[in-house]
This record gives sequence, C-alpha cells and structure tokens, in this order.
Amino acid sequence: SKSQKAEAKTAMSISQYIADFTVDNHEFLEGPYVRAPKEIGCALTASMLVSPLVSIMDKCMVQEIKGVSGFMSNIATASGEMVTQPKQFFGGLSFKLTVIVYFGTYAVANLSELALDLYKVKHPETRKQLKVSAASVANIGLLAWRDSVFAREFSGSGQAKPKSTPMRTIGLFAARDCATMIATFYLAPKAAKYLQREYDTNKEVAEISTAFVIPVIAQIVTAPLHIHAMDYYNRPVATFDERMQRISAEFGKISFARGLRILPAFGIGSYSNNKFRELTIRQPNEELLLTRKITRLVQRATRAGRSLTGGAQKKSS
Repeated sequence: SKSQKAEAKTAMSISQYIADFTVDNHEFLEGPYVRAPKEIGCALTASMLVSPLVSIMDKCMVQEIKGVSGFMSNIATASGEMVTQPKQFFGGLSFKLTVIVYFGTYAVANLSELALDLYKVKHPETRKQLKVSAASVANIGLLAWRDSVFAREFSGSGQAKPKSTPMRTIGLFAARDCATMIATFYLAPKAAKYLQREYDTNKEVAEISTAFVIPVIAQIVTAPLHIHAMDYYNRPVATFDERMQRISAEFGKISFARGLRILPAFGIGSYSNNKFRELTIRQPNEELLLTRKITRLVQRATRAGRSLTGGAQKKSS
C-alpha cells in the first residue's frame, strides 16, 4: 500500500542518519578546495548542537562517581545554568571540550569521505570500513583525552590531584569507547541482519531499532569500565573490594546515563551533520540545497504578495 511505502521510505531516511559516519550514500559534485571548508563547517555546526546535552551528562557522571553531589541534582543545576547563564555555560570548559570531541569526529568522517571521492575509491564496503575506522580512532582518542581532563577538573576537592591522568584511567576510557564503537558499527548491523533473516523484520525497522538498542545495551559493559576509570583516578590505592563496592553503588545511574547519551551523540549529531552537508554541498539533486529552498520560499512569498495586492486593487476599483 501507499502508506506502507511511505513508512518504509521514512524509516530509510531516518536509518541513513544514525551514526552518519558509517553511511556513504552522497554524490557531491564540488571539488576538494570548495568542499573541504563546507565539510568542516558542517562538522562544527553539528558538534555545537549535540554538545550542550552531552557535556552536561558527562560532567554530571564524573561528579556522581566522585560523590560531589547527586546525579539528578547536578543535571538540574547544569541545565539551569545553560538557560540562566548562557555565557558562563557555553564558555565553560566542559562544553568547549565536548565541542572539540564531536567536531573532530564529524570532521574526520566528512573529510574521509572527501578523500575517498578524491582518490576514486568506489567499493562500498571498502569506503565504509575506511571511513568508520578513521572516525572511530578520532572519537576514541578525543574522548579519552577529554575525559582525562574531566577527571582532573570536575572530581571535586579534598585531596591532592595527580599531576597527570594515570595510564590505567586513560586505557579504561579507550576500552570503554572501543566497546561502544564495536556495538554500534559491528554488533548492531549483525543483529539487524539476524532479525531480517530469522524473523522477516523489515530491513529499515531492523536497522533503526538495533542502531539504538544495541549501543544502549552495551553500556551495561562500558559503565563498569567508566566507573573504574574515574574511581582509580580519585582513589588510586583503593582495594579490590572498595572498587567493586563503588561500581555496584554507581552502576545503575551511570549505565542509564551512558545509555541516554547515545541519542544525542549518535542520533541528533549525526543527523544534523548529514543534513547540513545536504543543504550546503552541491549534488545531483540541487533541490536539497539551502539556496534553492530559500529561492523557492522567496518566490512563493513574492507570488503571494502579488496576488494579495491584485486582489486589493480589484476591490478598490
């Protein structure tokens, strides 16, 4: 039926935006020197959109593990600061570092696709593997660096802080993000194919559901790594039993928070990055370009104004 076809088309358009740096369905026509600044600009704009929520949640998780204050109260305080003191919030360290993380991730993904086009790499699977690998390395490295700074800056006071982040903490951060990447870009597609094969699930529905559900479930594994990384920074000489007690106490909140942040990190940001690219970079379907949309809007407004003016003149005559 027409409604089923429309639903399938909508599902496909959504699924192609989830974790956009795995997707390579663009046919951009501009040369590298014109396209590269636009790719970078799209990455920066998308990172600015996704960073407020992610920076709030990640900072509050650090403070929760340290015991500075409760997770939900921290969320409320940080959200209130974003609304009532925007200059302080958007100029703060947590927001700026988070922008760097996602700007770096999206920029590497976009420029990787540009390089693949420039060198005429055509094989879809090869393109996907190279693009995912480059973006994953950028994301894992930048997040490990950012979270090591978060550990130093937002763990509260009361004891001398290490001059540098311990390698165990950095390694655990990297392992945490590797697990998320594996879940997102390897296990989720495998699960989608399994649903299609065993349960005859619609392809787009299977891809969308697994793209969200599998990474969220993976946070059951990554949450203990995250908690242990932060706890080791805060208490480097704690015993094994003390570590396990800390993980047990914080597991519920941290796994929930890390699962929740999947939506902005891999949904909103990726969708925005992709849409900005469609709006600004020339492609075969030029009707998608922002300039064309603005031109059509102006033309419609002009025609509407003329018809109103014509109607008024007829009435007056």
